Amino acid sequence: MIKIMWYTFMDKKKIAYIQFPGSNTENETKNILQKHGMLPFGHFWNDAPELLNSCGGFIILGGFSFEDRSRSGIIASLEPVVGELKKQAVLGKPILGICNGAQILVESGLVPGNQDFQTLVSLTDNKRMIGDRIVGTGYYNKWCYIKPCENTNSAFVKKGGSPMHVPIAHAEGRFLFNKDLEDEILKNNLITYKYCDSGGNLSNDFPTNPNGSLHSTAALSNPNGNVMAIMPHPERTLGNEADDLFNSMRNYIESDDHYSFKSLNFSSKKINIKKFTRPAKQNEILVSTIIADNEAASVEKCINSLGVKARVKKYLHFEVDANDDFDINTIVSTDVLFNPSKEYITNLEEGSDLYRFLVRSKDDIVGQSLSQTLQDRFSLSGLKSIKKSVVWEVKINSARAKKDVDLILNSHIFSNPISQECHEY
Repeated sequence: MIKIMWYTFMDKKKIAYIQFPGSNTENETKNILQKHGMLPFGHFWNDAPELLNSCGGFIILGGFSFEDRSRSGIIASLEPVVGELKKQAVLGKPILGICNGAQILVESGLVPGNQDFQTLVSLTDNKRMIGDRIVGTGYYNKWCYIKPCENTNSAFVKKGGSPMHVPIAHAEGRFLFNKDLEDEILKNNLITYKYCDSGGNLSNDFPTNPNGSLHSTAALSNPNGNVMAIMPHPERTLGNEADDLFNSMRNYIESDDHYSFKSLNFSSKKINIKKFTRPAKQNEILVSTIIADNEAASVEKCINSLGVKARVKKYLHFEVDANDDFDINTIVSTDVLFNPSKEYITNLEEGSDLYRFLVRSKDDIVGQSLSQTLQDRFSLSGLKSIKKSVVWEVKINSARAKKDVDLILNSHIFSNPISQECHEY
């Protein structure tokens, strides 16, 4: 008797929703799929990847995969299940990443879909702007409007569709891409949805653009249009607000149109880091933790899964620019920079097998906010600015340590090259 595994047969309407540790909205996703005539199928990140062969499409759920450790979406993007999704994308199956799912698609390179899936885009800290003025940063939860873009080719867009009223709930939802890639994105119409007002009008200003995304981008696609990263939550709508998106997805999987996969042919540069230059006359503060550092532990486990045996530590790093007569202890005593109940100022040890990397956002919103808080609330007039960074320390005991470091850096586990700078420290 020959036993045939059931998953060798594909059901086009069977849509797997991918769950990582920390994912949520699975119930909303199941409900919206069933409403639109599709069959939801729960798939955990550590389930057998070949189970996905039987599915006609995929949704990566929102939430906080791996508690957003290191950076939202990065650890999940390095999991084997995402490698399987890349294979399914090449077959033309639709993949929708919602909120944290969008961050995973961006970090994995599935969006915007360059050759070899290099990371070319960032979803970084929200920056709510009115003109040139920052009016808010951080997590933002609100209903907003998005509209489909004309001339876009997407499995999730209805031609001539109207603005949709959908909720957002994220802290790192600002789409960023470099100028040269920006030209490619616009030329290929990869922006699929834009933030707008109720009448469909665009504005770069808050609240119409709720997070400061370039070109008011709410969703970004690959060139084929079968993979889309969207920051708002269409699955959380209460009525029929997102029907166009999910009807389009169902129509796409039911279609028998000829499919030929294509990708961007964009020149992606390998990470090349420079040594950190300590500015003259500026103070540095390094902070470690008294309690177990779960973030460093998660990053260490991820690096080990890449085949590199390493130990990882993480430090907070503050660079303080102030007048010559400024007493740095006045900042420390405010408890604004760190929590003395579980963190403390430290110095680094020396070691030939230690590698350290300083990572800082190119647009250091957190540092700007800390500076403003200390100046306004504590009247620290001698303070000029604060820059906030993270220092990652990797201990590698290997004959091929330099190759291991290169592998770690180019996995992007420490930094996204679009929104962050990384230096040897």
